[in-house]
Amino acid sequence: MFLRLGIGLTLGISLLAAPPVVTRTQAWVLALDGKGALVGDLKPSEIQVKVDGKVRPVLQFKTPAQTADAAQSWVLVFEPIRDTNMRALAFVAAADFLSKVPDGDRVFIVARGKDSLESLMPGFSLRRGLWAEALAKVPDMLPEGLVGSPKETLQGAGFKADFADTSDGPKGQDAVNALLGRFKSGAPGWAKGTVDVRGVNVLDRLNFNNPAFISGTVATINREGKALGSIFDLVAPVQGQKHVVVFSRCESDDMAHPSVKRAMSQKFTREKGDSGGPAEAARLANADMVILQTALKEKAVAAGVTLYSVAGPGQNVVGNIGIISPFTGGMAFPLTAGVDLQFGQGVQVFGSRYFVQWTEDGPPAGINSLDISTTRKDIKLMVQSLR
Repeated sequence: MFLRLGIGLTLGISLLAAPPVVTRTQAWVLALDGKGALVGDLKPSEIQVKVDGKVRPVLQFKTPAQTADAAQSWVLVFEPIRDTNMRALAFVAAADFLSKVPDGDRVFIVARGKDSLESLMPGFSLRRGLWAEALAKVPDMLPEGLVGSPKETLQGAGFKADFADTSDGPKGQDAVNALLGRFKSGAPGWAKGTVDVRGVNVLDRLNFNNPAFISGTVATINREGKALGSIFDLVAPVQGQKHVVVFSRCESDDMAHPSVKRAMSQKFTREKGDSGGPAEAARLANADMVILQTALKEKAVAAGVTLYSVAGPGQNVVGNIGIISPFTGGMAFPLTAGVDLQFGQGVQVFGSRYFVQWTEDGPPAGINSLDISTTRKDIKLMVQSLR
């Protein structure tokens, strides 16, 4: 139904237990030229692998053409999104994306319910009709914020690694196309949510004048993060390329906003009897968010997951997961007008990666830095930075 094409596309606190140290001696590498177009003709002699600064011999090398027929697995995760317009953009981009997923690839959809992340299908599925059925539920169930007390593991239908079904062919494709058309032509407000008040400072939105409130919010974000990390653990045994896409615009993204870090050094008026104030609250929140992001990044790499984020409002403000996506070989996309073109149509590029495997002297002592580079000029490689 859909084949992978080499198309050009401009691409514009202790939360988790320490992730297990896994000897990962392979990586999926995306190569792009200066215009963002896919480069599919690199040769093994043009690739160099370094682990902790030491060159490692390349054992196996496959081009995107050689890996094109291998089935891939896609997880779409919908975290809370406040703004009505942003919600609509996210849902349309997701439906457009699903309409273009190549034959043989499998999809698993997760969305935030009233108090927890919930799976909307029992496992990775080939049935496009099931994809459409699951995505159709998201606008009504997705809250605007991290309400409730999140469970720390995936809820809903759970995840069965051995779940298997068969493709429903053209009928399923018609269902996805129909959902995309319905989303695009929906009446005003179909995506739910409320319109964000423009110009509100993040520090005011999160109430940084109240350190106790900030501490509670960070604790909620941590529990939500642990649930997301549990998804990485569940899909870790799945073979082949694994992609996790997180759509979000909520408190976790606000807490990762650059203004929070800037607030750490700002001077604020202290009131008698207060419990700290914005600067102190910002320092504590930033420290916890760094721990959260580091844990999720290492867990994703250990599970062999490539992370993508559709969240922030621009290149320099990419949201919570957008900060760590590049470390896993993934990308961060702004949740703004045109995201359906940048992301929704990017599936054919995301999956067109080189497979690189190398040898090492012995088991790792811990998580090490990974650097995969090319000697060809003006080529950018998207690859995990840890091993």
